[in-house]
Amino acid sequence: MKKNEIKRTIISFIVVLFFFILWLSPIYTAIKKSFDINGIANYLFVITHPRVNYFQVVFNSIFIAFSTTIIVMFIATLGSFAFSKMKFKYSKQLYYMILACLAIPIASVTSPLFFSINRLRMVDTYGGVILPLVAFNAPFMLMLVKNYFDGIPNELIEAGKIEGASNIRIYLYIMLPLSGPIIATVAVLTFVYSWNEYLIPLLFIRSEARYTVTLAARYFMETTHQSPADVARVYSALIMMTIPSVVVYLFSQKYLQTGITTGAIKS
Repeated sequence: MKKNEIKRTIISFIVVLFFFILWLSPIYTAIKKSFDINGIANYLFVITHPRVNYFQVVFNSIFIAFSTTIIVMFIATLGSFAFSKMKFKYSKQLYYMILACLAIPIASVTSPLFFSINRLRMVDTYGGVILPLVAFNAPFMLMLVKNYFDGIPNELIEAGKIEGASNIRIYLYIMLPLSGPIIATVAVLTFVYSWNEYLIPLLFIRSEARYTVTLAARYFMETTHQSPADVARVYSALIMMTIPSVVVYLFSQKYLQTGITTGAIKS
């Protein structure tokens, strides 16, 4: 019996090690190539680029991702409270209609989306990017939070109502304090998704002063001449643009694990 357990442990270790190496290999290659030819000067080139201001680009992405995250958290938690703990007509049908939006890819609605944002005169503005990001992130986050809220005992809600608490007070003082893990999960996932989004900024951002990290990375790729030095600078730019989102993910990993396992499995 012990021999079988040892074998299973060894096999599991080998499998995990294989996938770890498979995952780490492109990262190692990118970092290695980013130091080719000029070494650390490649990173200095990205930071001091005359047309694409690295710090402005990072600020743009942080502002868009943070604003999207705040709005999505508000919509997801408030909507989930209504669908999970409040009874109203056609609530299930409305909830399923919102979930059906998850099946719509962004690429399939680019024409009407651009028409709407253009009519609102929000092209080449932060709002023109934030609004679609909220629309495409909110349904999935609402599903996660609702499943989490379903696991909170209804007795707590009833006790609050007996004490004379309104729905808003129940939401603020009962539901939100008990939902820290899933709120953190929604915040991290929305931030990372918004940070990594490419198509929506590509559609609506025109000026270089409002470039996000994904557009700035594309700019470096399009302006290279395929020389070894230029390729190294592209890798440097990609790594520099990725660092903030990686830092956010690493520091919030434990909240992601708790929130997703609790919120995604319950029905």
